[in-house]
Order: sequence, then structure tokens, then C-alpha cells
Amino acid sequence: MNRPVNDEGQLPADNRLALRQVVRGCRKAALGSLMAGAPYCSLVTVAVDGDLSPLLLLSELSDHTRNIQADARVSLLFDGTDGHANPQTGPRVTLTGRAVRSAEPRLMSRFLDLHPGATRYAGFADFAIWRVVPERAHFVGGFGRAVWFDTPFGLSASATASVAALDPPALANGWSVLGVDCDGCDVVRGDSLRRLDFPQTIGEKDAARDAILAASALLPL
Repeated sequence: MNRPVNDEGQLPADNRLALRQVVRGCRKAALGSLMAGAPYCSLVTVAVDGDLSPLLLLSELSDHTRNIQADARVSLLFDGTDGHANPQTGPRVTLTGRAVRSAEPRLMSRFLDLHPGATRYAGFADFAIWRVVPERAHFVGGFGRAVWFDTPFGLSASATASVAALDPPALANGWSVLGVDCDGCDVVRGDSLRRLDFPQTIGEKDAARDAILAASALLPL
């Protein structure tokens, strides 16, 4: 996914908001699971729900799924360092939690909106959505900026629910909204998928509508 078009690459000073922006801006992550008690890492594609729960589409035939079935504890590394000559100066988030298999259609739809290529195998019997229930997250925003946070990472359940109930507005120039949350929205036009970050956390659906329209003004014609 392209980085946000409305921020010139700068993270907000609010570490919780910065943490959430990094996580929501990533479409892939490194998944850490336990294999016979030893660490095991793999590359996964990821979507993120409104409450910052990562969503994974996993096959039961894969090693990481077998690991999760034996021990649900996982970690995910979200790498936001693209474009930094020295990756150590860039932002990243390690999120820990427990993976739970889900048959909720909304979560599958959310994942496939961001990864349409997965539709060709999402219906196979061995594939399912796994939701990682967050517990803690370690945000690193560069040298001298590192902090741990416990869930809910500055989000409130009421704000998340209010924004999720929004019927997104129509956008100009062929762009459309795939999903909206308290921190921004995902938009698509053809094969171009972008994340638009809000300048601040939004906790009410009408304000989210206004924020979407303001942010979309910076999209390419």
C-alpha cells in the first residue's frame, strides 16, 4: 500500500496515534509464532480491523497455522521504514496477542478488500481468517523514541463503533472508500490502493465523513 498522501512522511507527536498509523498503513507483516517452543517467523499479508486487531488469512497446511493451533500466542512486526536510507531511523511496531479463528463474514470481506488477489483461494476449505486479539504493542519511531502500550492503544470502543457505522461518502475522480476507522481510511481506484491518515483521532461518524472528504482532496486526479 502506498504511504499516506497527506503527511509528507512525518509521524504525529502522539505516540499512540503514530503506533496506530504505522500498523494500519501496512499490508504485510512478519508473524512470530512458537514451533515446539522455539521462535518461528514468517511473512504474512494482513488487514486491520477498527479496533486495531490484525486479520490474517491462513491455511491449515502452513507451519505458522499449526503453531498457532498449538499455542495461540503470536507477535507481528509492522515495518514502516520504507523510504528511510537507514531503516533504524524509521517507525515500526511489534504487536503481541493471541490468534483466534473467526468465521465472521465482515472480517473476511475486510481482508479481501485490501487483498483482492486472495479471493482465488480464500474459499478453499483449508483457509480461514484468524483475528489477533491485541494485548501489548511496542512502538519505535526512530532513535530515542520507543515505548510500550497496552491495549486499547488510545482507542475507545464507542468511537470505534460510531465510525464503523459510517456510510462512506462518494469520492471524485474514480476513487472509492474501502474502509474507514478512527485514524483514517483506505481508498482504491483501479489497481491503486492508498491509505489516507486523518490528522487526529476521529470518534464520531459525521466528523469522519468530513475528514475523509478533506483528506481525499490530496488524491491524484
